[in-house]
Amino acid sequence: GMRASVHIKVPNLTADGTDKKAKAVCKPLGLSVRGVGGEHTPIGADGTVDISPSARLVIQEAEIICALYNGIELLLQEEKKAKL
Repeated sequence: GMRASVHIKVPNLTADGTDKKAKAVCKPLGLSVRGVGGEHTPIGADGTVDISPSARLVIQEAEIICALYNGIELLLQEEKKAKL
């Protein structure tokens, strides 16, 4: 199987210094949010987080790509809203 993750900058969603808002967006989509160095690491000073599918087994490559695409799309929408 394939493992994939994406680093995405969401400074407005992480303005409080935590990834709580990003996790609230990602968790319903089956995605995990981590710091830029992986699990148990801090988010980037510029608001960069790492997102990846929570599932590690029995997940198809197409499902991974779709989950990441949908997560990025929703995170960017919420990031814009948080800026207002």
